[in-house]
Order: sequence, then structure tokens, then C-alpha cells
Amino acid sequence: MHARTSDKPSKHREIGQSWALVAIAAAAGLAWVIRYALRYGLDIANPPAWAQWFDQGWYVTSARALSHADLSASQHWYPLAYPIVAAPFARILPNEPFFLPNLALFIATALIFVKVMRRLGMNALTATILLLLGDMAIRKIAGLWTVPWTTSLSAPLIWGLIEQVLSIVDTPPDRAPPTMRTMLLLGATAAALPIARPTDGLLAVLAVTFAAIMLLRQHRLRIGGLGWVCAGGLALCIPYGLLYLAIYGPHLTDYMRDAAQQGFAFSDLPWKTYVIVVSAAPWFPDSPSLVEAMPWILPGCAGLAITLIHGKPQARTALSLIALLAIPYCATFIAYTDLQPPGLWSFGNAHYFKWLFPLFAVGCWLWLREFRSWRGAGRAIVMFALFLLPTCLRPIPTPVADNVPARMLMFRGATNRPWQSAYFSPATITDDQGSMANVNRFHQVPDDHGERAIAVWRLFAGRAVRNDPNEAAAYRNDELPYARYATRLSFGVPCWGRFRPECRLPGPSTAAH
Repeated sequence: MHARTSDKPSKHREIGQSWALVAIAAAAGLAWVIRYALRYGLDIANPPAWAQWFDQGWYVTSARALSHADLSASQHWYPLAYPIVAAPFARILPNEPFFLPNLALFIATALIFVKVMRRLGMNALTATILLLLGDMAIRKIAGLWTVPWTTSLSAPLIWGLIEQVLSIVDTPPDRAPPTMRTMLLLGATAAALPIARPTDGLLAVLAVTFAAIMLLRQHRLRIGGLGWVCAGGLALCIPYGLLYLAIYGPHLTDYMRDAAQQGFAFSDLPWKTYVIVVSAAPWFPDSPSLVEAMPWILPGCAGLAITLIHGKPQARTALSLIALLAIPYCATFIAYTDLQPPGLWSFGNAHYFKWLFPLFAVGCWLWLREFRSWRGAGRAIVMFALFLLPTCLRPIPTPVADNVPARMLMFRGATNRPWQSAYFSPATITDDQGSMANVNRFHQVPDDHGERAIAVWRLFAGRAVRNDPNEAAAYRNDELPYARYATRLSFGVPCWGRFRPECRLPGPSTAAH
């Protein structure tokens, strides 16, 4: 009799949790569908506006080919995991095979994210609202979820891996070692990340290492458990490897070779972090940074830092793991030379970071909660100031002579030229250290007077000559810059709003030669 009575609260709790999951899924799904409908309509039987874009076109081509068992290498450009997810739907909706998978992936992200946020002491309703505000409230951010990107698959995998690791390590120290099933699932999820996006293999290694160290400290690590992690990873890697060999053979794909040529410039990380995260002005015209698009990032970081320092042990463990993954992840993609401020929103490259966007909204909420007390308000103000202070170190362009290395060269050119024609043109610049190609080694960006070339691999050294076959005839060959700029550090308000003189560059008539 007593046993029956004691079972009732647990059954009610399970029913309540089930309905909470349904509510979260319904809210996330409805928000996604509304955003998709507002942007593209719901005529999913016909190709949406993005169908002709380069990345998305290849996703669709690959998904269709896989649905017909077509293993021709010419049909597959990007890693195969994301097209595999959409392949079962390619026969039903051949023009929009990613509609249902992307909807399901966003719902999965929401469910897992809310579960992780509970470890920060946040209830499901608040976490859901903040996730939807962070991902769906702003049109350009919502577009990163409604348009197909491989990160729509990697985002739930990353949060799923975080939740799995936390469920393993965030337990009483005297608890038994993790079960075989738990470790198999950990290995499979970790292996799924590099299969979806090869660069995310770093996150898989870091997360598994974190789990192993924590289990070792708790005296719960077993060699057999590590073996099951490896077995779970191989269960995915082996069939994926066989599929890869069937399509490409024992060779690198064209995509891999192109990505290797693009490369990462880690030595350029401080300057690149500023123009991507804080403000791109005056280097890049009309290119909002991450903070300009999402002003809650700075208070969000402050709120997360406060919780990491002063929060409960469970919250500190969760944020330690998230920071361990997020910091090297962000550094890697910011150092990626193809990621430039104009492409951040114009070409959707901000999707690299979208798994973190709702976390900043949560952090902002945690920061605002500190103002409930005088002591908390003091912490919040000090921590915000600590994150704001580095943004006031501004890399400002300063004119330099030909014999001084330059970050940016200014060229005259046709002002009516199509934007993408200039941005992706096969232009080259030859200086004292050799020849550099547009996109891979520098980036050409249109402005009001022609184009500017911004170094992304190394600085321009000595006399520089541009050749641009797509430029107007008068500026096509052996074009010399009318101005050169290096970087000068100054201290002041970042170029948010871009109305101050130091946030604008002079035109050809007044620029230094």
C-alpha cells in the first residue's frame, strides 16, 4: 500500500516532464515554421530561393543522389552526413528535402539545450523562451536555421555531446562506472561530429578527454569503458568510411583540397577577432559584427563568467565543459581566412557560431538576475566592464608609405560593378614577397570609390600591383593603390554606429599616397 502511494509522485513527475518536452518541441517547431514561412512561404513542393546558392545547391544535389544510390563523385561536394539525413526525404520533397530534417534538428537542439540549461538552475520555460529569443527573434539569425547548413546537424550533436558528458561526470563520486550503453553512445556521438563537420572533431576530442579526466578523478574510469567509447565511434566511422571510399576512393575530395588551400591564420587572431566580434569599421564598409547584430553578447559573456565563478558546482561543471569546447572552436573559425565580415551575414557564415547564440541569451538573463541585490549588481557591473574594456582597444587604419607593410590597399575602380563580381573576382596582387590571390590570401571588398584589398594571410609588403580581369578596362591591369593603411591601436569607444571621424576612411582626393 505504501509502495503504491510512493509511486504516485514519481509518476506525476514523469507525466509532467513528458508534457514539458512536448511543449518545448511544439514551441520550437512552431517558431521555426513561422520563420520559414515568413521568409520563403510554405510552397515546399517548389524550389525555395536558396536552391541556387552554392552551398545549399550542393547539399540538395548530394541528398538527391544518395536517395537514388548514385555514388558518383561529381554529385557530392561537402561531407556526406548532412545530405544523408535529408536523403530519405529527397524522393518525397525533391526540391526541398531539408525542410523536415531542419525542422526536426532545430527541435532536437531546443530539447537538448533546455536540458543542459537546467544544470545552470534555469527552468524549462525560461530556457525555451531565451532559446527562441536568441535563435528566432532576429530575422538574419533565424535564417541561419531555416536555410540548410551543415551546422544545423552539428548543433544538436554538440549540445547532445555536452549533455552526455555532464550526465556521466556530474554524479556522486561513489557512483558505479558508466554503463556499456552510456559509453557506446558517447563514442557514437563524438564520432558523429567530425563526420558531420570535420573541423568539429576537435570538440569531440576535447569532450571525451574532459569526461576521461573527470572519471579518473572520481576513480570511475575503466579501460573497458574507454574500449566501449572506441567501439561506439567505430560503429559510425566504419560504414561512413566505406561510403566515402565507394564515392571518392582513397583520395581527398575537392572540397578538402580547397579548404586546405584556404587555411587558418592564427597569428592574425587578435585583429580578426575584433573585426568579426566587435566592429568591422572602418576596415569593411557596411558589415555588422556579431556584437552589432546581437548586443546581448557582452552582458551574456559577463553573466556566464559570473555563474562560472560563483554558481553552484553543477553549473560550474557545465560551464567549464562548454568553455573548454567553445573557446578553441571560436578561435579556430575566427582564424579561418574565408570568414570575413562581409560574408558573416551576406553569405550566412555566422552559422558557424549559431550553436552558441542561445547561450549568450541565457548569459544575458543570468547577468540581469544579478541586479536583484546590491552585491550581485556590483559583480555584474565589474564583470561587464572587464568584457567591455578589451573592445575599446581599436585597430584603426593609419596611412603608410610603400616601404611599410600594409593591412589594406585602396584601389580605384568602377563604382557600378556588381558587388559579388568584385568580392569573388580572380584578382591577384603582386608585391615584394610574391603574388597573392583574392579570397585565399587577401579579400577584395567594393566601396564607394572602387575596391579595397584587405590582407587575410600576410600583410602587403612593398610596392603592390593589382590585376583584376573582371574590373572595368581602365582599372584592369597593373593598377597601383591610391592609399595604403597599416594598423594603429587606439583606445576609445568601438566604432558602433560608425558616425565618428575615426570610423570613416577618406576618399581618393584626400587619402595619403
